[in-house]
Amino acid sequence: MAALTSTMARVPRRRMKVAAAIAFAFFVAYFDRTNVTVLIANHQFDATLGIEGDKVKQGLLMSAFLFPYGFANFGTGPLGDKIGGRRGVTYAILCWTVFMTAMGFVSSFTLMILFRVLLGLGESIMTPACNMIVSQWFPDRERSRANSIWLGGLFLAPAISYPILIVFVDAFGWRSTFFLLAAVGFFVALPMAWFWTTDRPEDAKNLSPEELSYIRNGQVGTKAFDSGTFTRQARLVFSNYKYWLGVIGYTGYGLGFWGISTFVPTYFEHVRHLSFSSSGLFAVLPWVAATVLTLVGGWLGDRRHRWRAPLWSFGFIAGAVLSYLGVATGSVAAAVVLISVAVGFMAFVLGPMWSIAQELSLPAVGGLTSGVWNGVTYIVSAFGPAVVGFIADSTGSYTLGFVVIAGFLVAMAIVILPLWRGQLATAQPSASVGPVAASRPGTAAQ
Repeated sequence: MAALTSTMARVPRRRMKVAAAIAFAFFVAYFDRTNVTVLIANHQFDATLGIEGDKVKQGLLMSAFLFPYGFANFGTGPLGDKIGGRRGVTYAILCWTVFMTAMGFVSSFTLMILFRVLLGLGESIMTPACNMIVSQWFPDRERSRANSIWLGGLFLAPAISYPILIVFVDAFGWRSTFFLLAAVGFFVALPMAWFWTTDRPEDAKNLSPEELSYIRNGQVGTKAFDSGTFTRQARLVFSNYKYWLGVIGYTGYGLGFWGISTFVPTYFEHVRHLSFSSSGLFAVLPWVAATVLTLVGGWLGDRRHRWRAPLWSFGFIAGAVLSYLGVATGSVAAAVVLISVAVGFMAFVLGPMWSIAQELSLPAVGGLTSGVWNGVTYIVSAFGPAVVGFIADSTGSYTLGFVVIAGFLVAMAIVILPLWRGQLATAQPSASVGPVAASRPGTAAQ
């Protein structure tokens, strides 16, 4: 261990610049996705679209993004294998720039839904593309932390965006938020993604030989499989029942995270009777907790490889218990803290979980397998906000909706128990597999 630490200390860390670039791209992407969770708590926005008091329609604004986003992953995942992770991230940024600008001019609920659908389609390549870049640029022992860095943008975005969006809404109206997000994506995220990343470390002009050797020597799967056998590798992955357990288990995160977080500002305002500004500010706390805990989960997932699946189950159970306690308590302060930490524990699982996803994949099919993994989850996720909104409308309370989500989280924590045993690799290299050719751009190394 001391020798490994010493080696790591001597190796340059150009790969961290890559992680920073895709983290910022993801940060802006989630800024775009979650801005409606702030806006639906704004009366002017609701009145303009004609959705005041209609929680089902409010939930549909998020579901309209999530369902097409998830469904499109089945196509954009393998597309990423063909065009490469760098181009995938770039195309996603260009798409959201166009559609966010268009949403700034909308006054119709129908048109807003349409552009939310198009936003979901345009952004759908983001996660497979980022997953492919991380798989190429990081050795196995660092992937949980690397995943937590770029996925941390998911939670840092709402933590920062809520107060910023509230200021912009109060000063310039709700339309200004769409134009702001489009500009940040085009003028900041796009240059970072294009100039700071490459599909493979071999393509980076300023990467040292020492760092390249450190990265590739730490990627076991790259040495075991020929990246050209796309069909064979897809068959190996999809015939592994543990891959499908992981896919099913990940739906717990999607349904739980989006089902609860979509209504956090509205819940604080309408149930806990906080003002729009106060509810938005308090709604920052779950994202702060999530930002911190996703980094903690990533660090723990790299401390011990065998901890990754148990950490996944633990995060789900902790999130379920705390979210229930948050809506059950009579104290406003306790509700804010408990719901915040509950959302944080759902984020806690992501670094270890995506490391397991990468371990269960193979080099030539990284986009395809991560696209299926992410696509199934987001299709299920699309029902979360609509279900919670429907239950809240039907019962006059958010409690039952949160309890349903909590029960699903516990069920998924149990589903992934077979992954606790380790030995997740899709297949062991056979004697007939020769030296591996360099992976083509866009493939996910293992």
